[in-house]
Amino acid sequence: MEQKNVRKIIQLVIVGMGCSILLPFLLPFALGIAVNVISLGIPLFVILCALKNPWALGVLKSVRKHLVSLLGGTLPEVSQEENKTVETEPVQSDTAAASEASMILEDEISSQNVISWYGSIGKERLNQIIARLNTKGVYERWLRKDGICNIRTPKGYRRVGSLPEYPGEEAEDICRLLTRDGGVEASVKGRYVYLSWNG
Repeated sequence: MEQKNVRKIIQLVIVGMGCSILLPFLLPFALGIAVNVISLGIPLFVILCALKNPWALGVLKSVRKHLVSLLGGTLPEVSQEENKTVETEPVQSDTAAASEASMILEDEISSQNVISWYGSIGKERLNQIIARLNTKGVYERWLRKDGICNIRTPKGYRRVGSLPEYPGEEAEDICRLLTRDGGVEASVKGRYVYLSWNG
């Protein structure tokens, strides 16, 4: 009986010593796994709660705006709100109607990047490509998400131009801008934007 007790005590002492030796090596792995599970689990839990409760999306957006403004960054929504508060009243009634229409358009378009890209680069480049295609008797083209313009030929599609810095993810907003200016019909068809116009 005493020998069995002595063996158990020796085994416990050996196991205790082994754990005390291995614990400093295994503890960082256990903590790393716990941190990864928590850092991935919390955002997923918040997203699932937001999807189940629509009101939570508004709370998340307001928290996001507050955090970005604290950090000194800019969001398209925040910059639109600042632009609305800074605007002054126009002098003529024609300019008032035009600015009102552009404000409505800016409300519909979620990204300020699309508006600035279209005003600085996009409109001029699109008009150049359309003018060049008009001389060839082509009145339609396809625009890829990476800004490559193609036309349909008997041998397949052929590249006719490109748009630098094209924000292809906001294709719907670009279509709204193109149809607002008139002369060009634009619609999203799958991964492409289809453009057509009258020569």
